[in-house]
Amino acid sequence: MFWLIFLLLFFLSPQPILASDFNSFGLHLTQPSDIDQAATIINSSGGDWGYATITIRGDQLDKNVWQDFFNKCRQLHIIPIIRLATVMENNSWQIPTTDNIDQLAIFLNSLNWPMIPQYIIPFNEVNHAKEWGGGVDIKTFTDLFIYTSQKFKSLNPNFFILSSPLDLAAPQNPPLSLSAANVYRQIYQYNPQYFDSFDGLASHSYPNYGFIGLPGDQHAHSIKGYAWELNFIKNLGINKTYPVFITETGWPHREGVSKNNRYYTVKTSAEFLKQALNIWGQDTRVKAVTPFIYNYPDYPFDHFSWLKKDGSLYPEYQAIINLPKKKNNPQQITAFEVYRLNLPLLIFSQKTQHGNIHLKNTGQSIWGETQLCLHNESSPNISTQNLCTDTQLIQPGRIQKLNFTFTINSYLENTYLKWQDTPEYPIKALNPNSSLYHPKDSFLSQLKNRILGFFR
Repeated sequence: MFWLIFLLLFFLSPQPILASDFNSFGLHLTQPSDIDQAATIINSSGGDWGYATITIRGDQLDKNVWQDFFNKCRQLHIIPIIRLATVMENNSWQIPTTDNIDQLAIFLNSLNWPMIPQYIIPFNEVNHAKEWGGGVDIKTFTDLFIYTSQKFKSLNPNFFILSSPLDLAAPQNPPLSLSAANVYRQIYQYNPQYFDSFDGLASHSYPNYGFIGLPGDQHAHSIKGYAWELNFIKNLGINKTYPVFITETGWPHREGVSKNNRYYTVKTSAEFLKQALNIWGQDTRVKAVTPFIYNYPDYPFDHFSWLKKDGSLYPEYQAIINLPKKKNNPQQITAFEVYRLNLPLLIFSQKTQHGNIHLKNTGQSIWGETQLCLHNESSPNISTQNLCTDTQLIQPGRIQKLNFTFTINSYLENTYLKWQDTPEYPIKALNPNSSLYHPKDSFLSQLKNRILGFFR
């Protein structure tokens, strides 16, 4: 009778609304190709620049695949969170070597990310033996985590390192598993520098034990497990504030390859997640929530999958899609290089002249979504306008031609065109008394120098 009353009250309750001023919603993806369909859910109902957590393995470093994934994240307005992994060996994940870490760091730094900061999660649930070479080893993990953080940040300060998320419900059973409390305690006793080597807390705040907890639970193994982690770390003596990224969470459902009557129905699981999103959305410490897992309709994660085996969405998750969401405005690097400048071969003073400049997008932003404007810094005797990109969408790596006009108003020996962050482009008079000019490096200029050189 209690459960009947609870469920009736729950399903009849008002629709929750995410209360934070930013968009924390996202999804945990299985492979890069998920991004096209998943983006419509991540940024549904008014959302923009939501999150996607995805794992990159040491044997899957195809630059075309991952640059294409980042390009789609840019176009679809998705913030990626990249979890580092090695390869499976003897039914457990290999312990990374420093060479493995170097390879991953160099590879990920070689890609053009869609925004900054660039989120990295080194490793996963290392309090389980199967996640750490077959035996939990906190000292080795701590050393390698600190090395990973230092390596990534030495390559690029825009990398934002998240902690290695723990299984908060793991039992104390060494060397097969360690409780989260003992992991944090052992790390602190061995090398507290670990807590300075990450910028945010990655948490697997599942509704445990058994994935059947309720949204309102607030203990260490609940969806508020991250709050217990922050408090435990503080009590150890760490006086650092961490933003929280819940990169795995959610309720499994009975629907799947193998029946499991311990779990709720997919309808109840989706409704519980909707309630949880409202709870997390009211906690400003929680920056991202990426429920596990969007597309994994096969064993062993079929009960967590949002998609069925035929690729269709369980319709009950439409309640999450309909949940009103916010917009993020992530920082992007806007940069360019001058590809070419075209000026007339002969330039007349006191007359309006026409030119164009070709700029290559070498940053992260898409011109047209954001406008690039370069202020005029030409010599004082030249009148011209600022250069501003138009509404045409120019992806990184592409070139946009911008037309401009200019007028040379008076003679000045050091005459040049220049805009903010471009070189100076000298323009020379044929002689001090002439009203005729030419670009310094033009064909006419080269021909003139050759003729003068012939007569010297």
